[in-house]
Amino acid sequence: MMLEIKLAKSLMENEEGMNHLWIQILRDEKVESQKSELDIQLPNGVYRSRNLNGYVENEREQIVLDVQDKEVMIEIFTQNAIACGEMTISVTLFSRETSVSKEIPIHLVNENEMDMVEIDEQVVERIKELSNTNNPPNNEETNVLFIQPKVLETRDNEFSYLEKKYRVDY
Repeated sequence: MMLEIKLAKSLMENEEGMNHLWIQILRDEKVESQKSELDIQLPNGVYRSRNLNGYVENEREQIVLDVQDKEVMIEIFTQNAIACGEMTISVTLFSRETSVSKEIPIHLVNENEMDMVEIDEQVVERIKELSNTNNPPNNEETNVLFIQPKVLETRDNEFSYLEKKYRVDY
């Protein structure tokens, strides 16, 4: 089992910055594993959203993966200004048999240094693909609204004679 980690941008703003973390899980096809959990440790002041793949996250904020799950996409961001410099993101994949860890450096810079940023087009394309699968195209065929008719139950109780006497069916 191996992890491959990529960032969408080589640099990230230290204040109100955003980036995407693409974690690919390369599993040995011969090894049959049960569920595994992915733990992501971010530097202080860097936060993440829930995974963009829609996988379940447990109470420890670990992403729960099945054997067939091969990737996880995470949006990371800063809210307040934090120190500039190189920091480390640590990713660990736990399974019943083993655990694998990998780290990736993240460079936090001031806004005026962002002109030197390099974009990983492969990560950007994957983000677009994920957002398209999570949001189906908007057309007449996909926007079918099913309205369930209201079903009224007839019950026998002390006031049922009033219901029978005064009910209006549309």
